[in-house]
Amino acid sequence: MADFGVENMSAQGIDTAALRRSIYSKDKADRADLAELLRLGAQAGDDPDFLTLIADVARDALDLDVDPRGYVSDADAQWLIAQIGDGGGLTVKEEFETLKAVIAHAVSVPPALAAFAVREVERAILNGRRGPAGVDHQKGVVTSADVEALRLFVFAPNAGAAMHVDRPTAEALFDIAHATAGANNDPEFADFFAKAVGNYLIGAVFLTPDSRDEELGLERELDRPAPSFGQFLSGLAGGLFSPGASDGRRSVDALAHDIVFRENAETEDRLDAAASVDASEAQWILAHLTREGELTTAERRLLGFLRDEAASAPPEITALYAKAA
Repeated sequence: MADFGVENMSAQGIDTAALRRSIYSKDKADRADLAELLRLGAQAGDDPDFLTLIADVARDALDLDVDPRGYVSDADAQWLIAQIGDGGGLTVKEEFETLKAVIAHAVSVPPALAAFAVREVERAILNGRRGPAGVDHQKGVVTSADVEALRLFVFAPNAGAAMHVDRPTAEALFDIAHATAGANNDPEFADFFAKAVGNYLIGAVFLTPDSRDEELGLERELDRPAPSFGQFLSGLAGGLFSPGASDGRRSVDALAHDIVFRENAETEDRLDAAASVDASEAQWILAHLTREGELTTAERRLLGFLRDEAASAPPEITALYAKAA
């Protein structure tokens, strides 16, 4: 573990400028630096300079100074979860900023890290949270910072379903909506809830980044020597005169047109399939909407979203549209 020493402490506490010089006097920031900053976070309080420093180190150590760049490895994700998931949740803002920085700057994060981040925000909202200086998050209310974080974590780029909400996340959002039904939530929460849960129900998965192994394989392929011009022509001729190319009489443009046509057709099919609420999804919605109590503002907003955006839905769902916000 990095040891920044007493020279990085001022009479008022942490000397953030000295810490930054100490860390970045080396070739690069690393896990040990981040671990030590997380340890010092309880002393830093809400110091904005320290929050910026820990976010910068987290980004550099886990996103940028890795191979391939921007891909958080499973090992780094599990290490980070172990550092801040000690059973007490995100106890200080420094831990919260660390998660935000890593996920915001990543090309791809392991699904486990995104799920952990969502659970930590949910836990802070449902149970409250105490930091070193007292209450860090009031119990039972969704703040603007929560909405910002949920938006980042829920739609985190990951190899499982980038930009697409999964069922556990949708259920976590329902738990939050019910637990805070009578609270003075941030006005953005209801709209975010409707769009996020709506994404789970009628959204198609399109943007799925290559896995870390696939990206490494691509890098190795790009590092291979370039083929000679003769090899290039031979490969091109093989493609044009293959059986699928109509005995070589079709042009490269025609082949490209076919590929685009097939991709567009597949996209249209996926959109059509995803745009309707099916019977199993309808039962899932009803099980959550019919919990004890009135529909929350967020749930009514969800019904309005489905009414306006879903291509079709079973009668038991359309019958609820009259309750939409």
